[in-house]
Amino acid sequence: MKKVIIIRDQFAKDKIEAYVDDVCKYLAEQFDVFPENAQIYHNQISEQTNITPKTEADIERLKQLDGVFWVVIHPAWWMVVFWVVTAVMAAYSVYMIATMPKQNGQGSVGSSNNELANRSNKARVKSRIPDIFGTVLSFPDLIAEIYTYYENGIEIEECLMVIGRGYYDVHECKDGDTAIEGIEGASISVYDPNVSITSNTTIYRTGTAFTTAPRAVRKSDAINGQSLVQPNDLSLESSSLYFMTGGVIRSTANIDFTTYFKVGDGIAITGAAFGINDASLSGTAVLTPDFKVIVQSSVDIEAYDAYKGLLLNGALFEYIVEETTIDPETEESTTVVVERATRDASGQYEVSSVTRIQSGSIYTYTIQLSNPKQVNYSWNDISENQTISAGITLNLNANSMTLDDIYSISAISSTQITLANAATVNAEWLKLPTMFNGSTQGRQANVDLEIVANKWVGWFNLDFDQATQAVFNVYAPQGMYATTDSGGEREAGCTITVQYQMLDENKNPVGEIVTREWEIWNKTKSSFGRTARYDLPSKGSFRFRLAKTYAKQNNRPVTEVKIKSVYATYASSKRNYPDVTVLRLKTVATDGALSVKERKLNCLVTRKLKTDGTGALVATRDAGQALINMALDQYVGRRSSSELDIAQIKSEIQKVKNYFGSDVATEFNYTFDDDNLSFEEMAGMVASACFCETYRYGNKLRMKFEGPQDNSVLLFNHRNKVPGSEKRTFSIGIDKDYDGVELEYTSPDDDLKTTYSIPEDGSARNPLKITTSGIRNHAVAKTRAWREWNKLLYQNLSCEFDALDESNLLVRNDRILVADNTELKTRDGQVEYVDGLTLKLSQFIEDPYSKQFGNVEIMEGKTYYIYLQMQNATIDMISCVAGNEPDEVILSRAPLQSLVIDEDRYIKTTYLLVEAQEADKQAFLLTEASPNDEMTNKLTCINYDSRYYEKDKAFI
Repeated sequence: MKKVIIIRDQFAKDKIEAYVDDVCKYLAEQFDVFPENAQIYHNQISEQTNITPKTEADIERLKQLDGVFWVVIHPAWWMVVFWVVTAVMAAYSVYMIATMPKQNGQGSVGSSNNELANRSNKARVKSRIPDIFGTVLSFPDLIAEIYTYYENGIEIEECLMVIGRGYYDVHECKDGDTAIEGIEGASISVYDPNVSITSNTTIYRTGTAFTTAPRAVRKSDAINGQSLVQPNDLSLESSSLYFMTGGVIRSTANIDFTTYFKVGDGIAITGAAFGINDASLSGTAVLTPDFKVIVQSSVDIEAYDAYKGLLLNGALFEYIVEETTIDPETEESTTVVVERATRDASGQYEVSSVTRIQSGSIYTYTIQLSNPKQVNYSWNDISENQTISAGITLNLNANSMTLDDIYSISAISSTQITLANAATVNAEWLKLPTMFNGSTQGRQANVDLEIVANKWVGWFNLDFDQATQAVFNVYAPQGMYATTDSGGEREAGCTITVQYQMLDENKNPVGEIVTREWEIWNKTKSSFGRTARYDLPSKGSFRFRLAKTYAKQNNRPVTEVKIKSVYATYASSKRNYPDVTVLRLKTVATDGALSVKERKLNCLVTRKLKTDGTGALVATRDAGQALINMALDQYVGRRSSSELDIAQIKSEIQKVKNYFGSDVATEFNYTFDDDNLSFEEMAGMVASACFCETYRYGNKLRMKFEGPQDNSVLLFNHRNKVPGSEKRTFSIGIDKDYDGVELEYTSPDDDLKTTYSIPEDGSARNPLKITTSGIRNHAVAKTRAWREWNKLLYQNLSCEFDALDESNLLVRNDRILVADNTELKTRDGQVEYVDGLTLKLSQFIEDPYSKQFGNVEIMEGKTYYIYLQMQNATIDMISCVAGNEPDEVILSRAPLQSLVIDEDRYIKTTYLLVEAQEADKQAFLLTEASPNDEMTNKLTCINYDSRYYEKDKAFI
């Protein structure tokens, strides 16, 4: 048998006991509907033994248990869950914890809105849609694949982005620091939720309107900028080959050249290097702003000063841009990193000189480059010495000769090949007569001779089941032109062959291979691109490959072509995006640039919220409106209006405004981007940004402003404390030896993170560091920082004790009165009887022999006060004198409310008796409340001091 004990009123002594076989069946007989505030405990009453079922599985587990089952029906107010109060918080302030940005969960990517630097537009797959409140500099998220193509040789990029959930006022849009309106060719349109993105109904627009839906695209990951070249088929490899003046190739071996080549063949020579070899200095080097590469090595390089070329591979360095701002009020300068990126200085450079210094066995080589910015733009970002770890090769020694290049055969025999215009193709042939007496015979080199042939890039699969079109983007990084004999320029060109074939459901090729010829001709030294679009034979995935099948050969043409990107696309029918504000952006590359730079579109926006959660949409930064709308949001708070005390929240916000004399103290400006952040945490962040706390009263969410408090809300003495639980700690000096405060917040000037320090000269060496969320105002940040510092400065007493169940009515930062029950004698208790202005107390307050109120000596000319706990959660302080009996006092006036003295009441009016000069010494500020069991809470307090708030009016 199982024992069930039902307590219908936890404050009454009545209870029902029964022995049953089936607990669930018995409870169904006792209650028509199981009470909302009832809890079931197993064997004993504690939070750890709470087995109240919430799911069917919980019910089945309840049926399997044996022992004693306690069913306690708590009053509604007991169900208050102090989800802010019960958090473990440092005594100085809840703000440091509640306003800290939370770390995103594993796999979740945070919004650039909250990043310190390098903010950009990015795709945040499977991450939370930005939930913006107040005014924020938004870096919209990409919600579709970026689609790029070329028009008139210039790259065009189209993006579809989301600003965030809900509606917004868009004040301005910029690309980096430049207004969109000032960027040639740029277009942007911003749309309210559920408005067609092809309509003219926009909330912000610059440039041309978007009249067609963006194409759905899938980009090939296999394309990484491969070059389309005329590659070579290896025909002959031999170390017996040697070269003679006039473009002649011979062999010391018995080789018949006519079996490999014929007149008119294109021939590629590789490995034909003679003389001083390239020197490798791979390792660590220093790049200097004056175009030097400094390398230390133990290698003694032969003819080091004759090298005219330098090859760097993997020359990566970190590029950092810092910005210093000066606060106009404090003249304090703040330096922040606004950009951090990796640059690559790799390339083949021209060397003007090489010098070296020897120290012991170490040689320091200083390599002076000539016009390196023309080879690699990254040299523009080297404003100070940069250390790299890279492949470093000195080449093109003046005492060496390299004949590698592509030539045409003008004559051939079994023993000799004659190249057409060899010295014109490669001027290194002119070194043969002087350096090697006209022949390299006897100088061994492993040389390859290759016939020029077509080479494909691909096949590559591109999976996109809905694809109806293939899009190919190529670009010519050096332009495309040919140089005439007179030094002029003329048009050059090439033919690119594209092939594609459909794939079946198993990704196997099916159907015919479609071949397209794509001719590109131009006369320009500037980079440009081209786009080709081909309709697919059917809908679905496909494979593709590309090759350069022809290129102009004479007049020294420049026809290098690289593959930029390949897309599978189809015409999307999606026009509307409910519940989110989206934007479309079209940008173009700058004239002569290779492509569109990194996307840094940012919009200064203010969230529109429904007034009181149900009214008209209004752009607002009000923290109270943010809390109300969050709570009513079906995806965030999931509360109903009956669970919000809207009037109280608005009243408390107005109280903050009235206290500071400004609306800025009640602003909340932040982007919630973490899908693991609970509503309780979010609510705490909103409230703390405006100097408030959130709490529940009954089942309603409320807000409480922390400010100076003249009166205490509850009195605790030995009557409502657990005996022996009180501990008091006196401190000398400041907690953890903090010597200042550093508070991080968002600057309204540039919407970057900035720091306010106390002392303002930044001299603190061990400051308390606080990171806030939602503060975007210098004055508010300074006020917050000074509150934190003053609490460190003036806190000298902490008190901890276990309080009875009336402590459930408290909220963090409530001012309370606490009798010192660590002393042997007491001067507190409860009122037993009232006779006019005479109170009979539970304790003797006068010793007939010592004439003392407990341990307070009665002296003429001094004033004494008795603190009385009122029924409405307030305390009445009244001056008094000793009565006619040792346990009586006479009040100077009547209490504000009737005192509770009836014998049938669970709690009577409690009191605390103190001398006038000690009145304030018993006031404490509640910093933490955590439940111990059903009837008690552990309270942690610090001494109340009005100086905590002495700087509140100094800045706002």
